[in-house]
Amino acid sequence: MDIKVEMRVVNCPLCGGRRSEPLYREDPYQMVRCSNCQFIFANPRPTLDFLYDHYQRYFPEGEEEREAWRKMMKPVFNRAAQLILKYRERGRLLDVGTGFGFFLEEMRKRGWEVFGVEISQKAITYAREVLGLTIYSGPFETLSLRDEEFDVISGFYVIEHLPEPMKFLRKCYTLLKPDGLLFLRYPHTTPIKTLLRFFGIENRLYDLPSHLSDFSPKLLQGAVERVGFHRVQHLIGGYTLPKPLGKRVASIFFGSLSEGVFYLSGRHFLLPGVSKSLLAFKGERP
Repeated sequence: MDIKVEMRVVNCPLCGGRRSEPLYREDPYQMVRCSNCQFIFANPRPTLDFLYDHYQRYFPEGEEEREAWRKMMKPVFNRAAQLILKYRERGRLLDVGTGFGFFLEEMRKRGWEVFGVEISQKAITYAREVLGLTIYSGPFETLSLRDEEFDVISGFYVIEHLPEPMKFLRKCYTLLKPDGLLFLRYPHTTPIKTLLRFFGIENRLYDLPSHLSDFSPKLLQGAVERVGFHRVQHLIGGYTLPKPLGKRVASIFFGSLSEGVFYLSGRHFLLPGVSKSLLAFKGERP
């Protein structure tokens, strides 16, 4: 059964620009490129009410699917934990879009005081009742939390889902302690879309309407620096392990390839099209 989606036209979420050029369609949705800053985002896009309902159905229901989700993300979570521990041995961590809370569980094992933010009620229930985690319910940007409360804020595959990524980054800045650490994991889909289109291969890799934007490392770094973060690092940060064998092999191959290229280039070259991690520290507000 088709679901009627109410859509609205928006300005560029990064620079506020009104002009854009169509880039790709994944009916009934469309990704465009801002004519001013080159940011790629969904326009028009679904309403906030539609997106909230969408995320109530986003996560898997059964235990088997939930465990597959845990196993898929475990290598990335472990790499992120190791990286964070290089800079902070202990502290208070907030994970935004925490899902079932599996990253919080990993950091709690390492002695951290952990908190999560989530809007999916089924994920919140599991994280609270099964894992015993502290989870804030609702959109992150509207939560009432104390300023400078956290040593680390993390977000795994979250920023591309957000209607207002700059508002999210400003909130992260406000909640972090001085010199606090921001860790973001994000996809970089457009180079793969471009390659597949060259070969005439149809796909829906943007995963609309779940993903509302596609950040390049350059644009994401510019966004976090504009908010006041500095000492920005981009890393490959491991790869996921999806359950389907073909996707798992592809993830391992391209993840390993991108890691190799990154380190052989002296940590300068990030292979386009693969997921990446960003690490940044809170500096003086500009």
